[in-house]
Amino acid sequence: MKDYWKIPPWHPLIQMICGWSAVALVFAAPVSRALFALAGLLFVISWIVEGRWQAKATLLRSLPVTAPLLCLTAIVVTWAALSPAEPHHVINNLKVYSKLLLILMLVYTFQDPLWRSRAWSAFVVSMGIVLLSTYANIFTNLPWSNTTNQGVGQDHSVFVEYVSQSVMTAVFLALCLQRSINSKKVGIQLAWAAAAILSVVSVLFLLQGRSGLVAVLVVIGVMTVAYTPRAWRLPVAACVLGMMVLLVLSSSLMLQRVMTAFLEITNYKPFSETSIGLRLDMWRLAMDTFLSNPWLGTGAGTYHQLAENHFGHCEYTCTHPHNQYLFFAMEYGILGVAVFVWLLWRLVVTANQSDRPERTVLLATVAVIAIDSLFNVPLWYRAQSYLFYAMLGLLIASNLSRNRSSPAGIVKIA
Repeated sequence: MKDYWKIPPWHPLIQMICGWSAVALVFAAPVSRALFALAGLLFVISWIVEGRWQAKATLLRSLPVTAPLLCLTAIVVTWAALSPAEPHHVINNLKVYSKLLLILMLVYTFQDPLWRSRAWSAFVVSMGIVLLSTYANIFTNLPWSNTTNQGVGQDHSVFVEYVSQSVMTAVFLALCLQRSINSKKVGIQLAWAAAAILSVVSVLFLLQGRSGLVAVLVVIGVMTVAYTPRAWRLPVAACVLGMMVLLVLSSSLMLQRVMTAFLEITNYKPFSETSIGLRLDMWRLAMDTFLSNPWLGTGAGTYHQLAENHFGHCEYTCTHPHNQYLFFAMEYGILGVAVFVWLLWRLVVTANQSDRPERTVLLATVAVIAIDSLFNVPLWYRAQSYLFYAMLGLLIASNLSRNRSSPAGIVKIA
């Protein structure tokens, strides 16, 4: 009777719902916002109903990322309560950044090797669907594709726009390289290497996102440092960089985008209606606003109104400043951006403390977030944030020390 009351008869069902909804979150991140929202709702409800609060608190206290995640969430909530922005903009910020807590919740669920394995399989299947759809879109107009272009030299983004898909593909590239390098069977190594090649070709030849090009370079750079002996790093890096330059030069789509960026920078004028020009204007607004309010910022959700007043319109300019560091700095002050940098650092610490193969994927993902945050808002923009929140939960759990990966009290559901 004592054991019966310790584990209620309905607990395995709740845990199964919690586990499968967490797996669905990882699967949905690259392909479906609606599925992500539904899976997220089921996951949060079942995670709360599941209980096990002492075990959850014990694990979360031991994680290097818990303090910065909780601190950043507290800053968002506090600044939201005092914000002068319109309520719907404040609520929008709360909805987005509340997913910071989702990372910690996913870590607890994915510490179970069964759910973790299923989540990795779900991510591979999901990105496989994205890649296959991208290549199929060259020859036919898929009914679920964002784009209806055909032929090489066109953008073939499928479920999300090209910037987010290219960054997602770069994260998948990190997994492919890690699995190929660490696999012991030649056939499996070749399969993952082929997936890595398809990912790189997809970003360079079938998507027009310059962010993806940068993300691919970051991932390859991290992997080169992680897996190449110190004496060979420089020549290997030079060879890889040379190959990437040749690939860019051979891609009319990417070469055109790179040349456009160069021309937009060299011909920049304030309030110019170009991708780079608008970014420079938004960065200047965010930086000037931060310098005027360095300690407390302007409050959650205030960027929209400030940008509308500054630019006189909201076409491409009022959603976010295309820089995660400046976004945190202007709205939450120096404390907000400092905690964000602290979070990135503690993620690196988590990877460095790990003895698992997935540590390189975590390092590459953190590097992508850190660099991508210079010209995008990966923790705010929906498509990218869904992927990073879900994947960070999975990656942190995958890098827990082996003696904490199956804590007492977890009932495994086959």
